[in-house]
Amino acid sequence: MSLLMTILIAACKDDPAAANIASKLIEKYSFYETEETLAGRPVYRKNELRLAYLEVDDVFADNLDQRFQADAIIFASRHRSESGEPTLTTHVSGNLTSEARFGGRPKRLAVAHPHMMKAALLGLKSAQERLGLDQYAVSLEATHHGPTELRVPSMFVEIGSSEEQWSDTAAAEAVADAIYTCASKPAQGELCVGFGGGHYSTKHTEASLGDEFAVGHILPKYFFDCFDPSMVLLAFERTVGHCATAIVDWKGIRGPERGKLVELLKSRNVNVIRM
Repeated sequence: MSLLMTILIAACKDDPAAANIASKLIEKYSFYETEETLAGRPVYRKNELRLAYLEVDDVFADNLDQRFQADAIIFASRHRSESGEPTLTTHVSGNLTSEARFGGRPKRLAVAHPHMMKAALLGLKSAQERLGLDQYAVSLEATHHGPTELRVPSMFVEIGSSEEQWSDTAAAEAVADAIYTCASKPAQGELCVGFGGGHYSTKHTEASLGDEFAVGHILPKYFFDCFDPSMVLLAFERTVGHCATAIVDWKGIRGPERGKLVELLKSRNVNVIRM
């Protein structure tokens, strides 16, 4: 994927982090206004990139691909957590269980583009070091929340985890840089689905920061409380390209559930990487 493909960067107008990131993109990368509008604001353009503000929260943007002809969608967004830990994160959306409290449909997954996500993660790490954002953790997140029904690959790149960080202009610049990087030049690596670990996926982050692997969907430890083999298979199906490798956080899944997972993966000729 390159700038020859149309990529939409979407920012909810009522999300302070998204607005901060969008302003940095427009300013730093010279996006210009077009005559098109959305949510009462201009749609911006830079080469084949579009930047648009949304009326609704991005987790409910399941019909956005019907409004824009795009080959991929990147959501600039906020991340919220009770801990309030400063974070720079990227992830795919999707609902792994029968609950869909934050957009999308139950047991449905967005389309993952691991090469774009790897580029975003590398971009966040580079910007963290360049901008002196040592207080921010850089991480992949497990798959969670909507939207789930977009027909093109999508991903979130986020500032977390409280209002203090959402208004941090340096953090916004880091995310803007990462978004522009992944939209311009996706990274390379063996396509993977991740399994196990917590919401912040340490093992899978390490794997994607290395040269060999590119991780998309991540099904964390809590998913295995109600293990559904169909969701495991769906994670591979909803990944761009031919994905036949799983990275398993070995200690991040209880033994019985891990055994079921490995048996299922091997029955489908999936290469299992133990980490």
